[in-house]
Amino acid sequence: MSKIEIKDIDFGLCYEGCLWMSNENKPRIFVPAAMIDRTLLEGLNPFVAEGYLYNKEQGVSISIKSPNGRPCAHRFLVNAADFHSKEVTPVEYPAHRMGGNRLLFLRYWTAKPDGACLDMPVLTLDKMVFVGFKK
Repeated sequence: MSKIEIKDIDFGLCYEGCLWMSNENKPRIFVPAAMIDRTLLEGLNPFVAEGYLYNKEQGVSISIKSPNGRPCAHRFLVNAADFHSKEVTPVEYPAHRMGGNRLLFLRYWTAKPDGACLDMPVLTLDKMVFVGFKK
């Protein structure tokens, strides 16, 4: 995971995902994957309140949140092996106002010593990464 600026997003790739603009009552959905218009993400008003983008070919997932009106974006690299790893759990969520699509995420777990468990390693959620939609 790495924090990135909007300018660091590769707009030459096609992404599956959604962008919920600050002035809209439902998100813009990109299914099937499509190229994203750079101007959607660079504007100050309206701005992307929340967004998830995934490029399957490159294994690039981008999460965008704008809690204060300024975008905070993170890039994650997803390997094909992650979908079958014991340290990764797939999970899907019903999506609000997204035409019946379900959001798919991978949960990455890390073993960390826990004082409440005699310092034995306990799995804790490290990150949750968007990997597209289940139709």
